[in-house]
This record gives sequence, C-alpha cells and structure tokens, in this order.
Amino acid sequence: HTCALTSNGAADCWGLNSNGQGAGQPGPFVQLSAGDYHNCALTPDGAVQCWGYNEFGQAASMTGPYMQVGSGYTQTCALKPNGAAECWGDNSQGQATNQTGPYGAHRSPRRAEILGAGYQHTCGLQPNGTIDCWGNNGGGQAADGPGPYIQMSVGVAHTCGLTPGGAAVCWGDNTHGQSEGKAGPFTQVSAGRTHSCGLTPTGEVVCW
Repeated sequence: HTCALTSNGAADCWGLNSNGQGAGQPGPFVQLSAGDYHNCALTPDGAVQCWGYNEFGQAASMTGPYMQVGSGYTQTCALKPNGAAECWGDNSQGQATNQTGPYGAHRSPRRAEILGAGYQHTCGLQPNGTIDCWGNNGGGQAADGPGPYIQMSVGVAHTCGLTPGGAAVCWGDNTHGQSEGKAGPFTQVSAGRTHSCGLTPTGEVVCW
C-alpha cells in the first residue's frame, strides 16, 4: 500500500487494505509514515496517530509530543523533542528498544528522515552525521554508518545514507544489488525492499 499527505494535512492511502492500512485518515497531519501493514502520522501538536495491523501494539496511538515518526514492519519509533527515540511494538530483535540518541539532522538542507524503521531493525540520524542502528543485524543492515550523512533511509533488510557530496552509500542485504553504492550526485536516497533509488539534482530518479 501507499500513503501520501495532502495539502490540507489528510492522509490519503491506497492499495492493500487487509488490516485497514489502505484507508485514509482526515488528520490534520504534518508528517506521515507508511509501514508494512500499518501507518502512523504526526499531528500538529506532536501526537502520533496510527492505524492498521496492531497485533504487537505497533499501531498504538501515542500522545507525545514528538517531532517525527517512522513505521516499520511490526514496530514504530518516534523522535522526542530532546532527540531520544521512543519505540513500541514487536521487540523480538531489539528493533523497538528505546534509544537516548540524540538524533537530529540540522546539517540537512531539507526535512530529512531522522528515524527510520525497517523489517527488524531501526536507525536514527545523529547530529554529527553518523547513523545509529539497532535490532536484527543478520545481514549487516543494523551496522552503524560512520558517515557523515545528511539524510538516510531504512529498507527492509538494508540501510542507505546520503553523503554531503551526494553519494548513496548502502549496507546490509545485497542479494539484488540494492546495497551497491552509487556516486550520484543525489539530493535524496530511498531504500525499499530489494531495491534503492536516488533523486538527482535535475529531478531524475536513478534506481538499482
């Protein structure tokens, strides 16, 4: 399924709706994150509203306040104002363990992903540009990225970071070449299930 944030702050979702994850929500929201079978969104007052599959409590709504939210497979993490990560849901691999951080991306030229949740691992971008990961590291996907990076993205079993020079650096599962690095330059990187993509300065999308 896919979700997008409309100009009036509503969550518009479409695709698989087996657990209500493809249903929209009126909001208003200021940020939105779609997980595997659940979604979470950040309200203007910093609360997190979630919907969809909730067997492990990953779709529980939280009062916060938070600055950003990231939805994974069966876990959710949100960024607190002090830069700490508060997580809930399945913690069988340590992927929903709270982290003191601090996480923040003041070096990024855009509103970057500061917290990201994958299948069984979670990562946060620290103010010094390093990426701190925790959870299942069976394929190296939860290894820390020394960077420095200005943006990051967490895939199902791999992680990518964007260097200040615009290169995409990825690590973890590389069965389909999704963790191969690309020189770019890119202005944004995104890690999916078994592929990765980068946005070029001219607006083109390059995937591998």
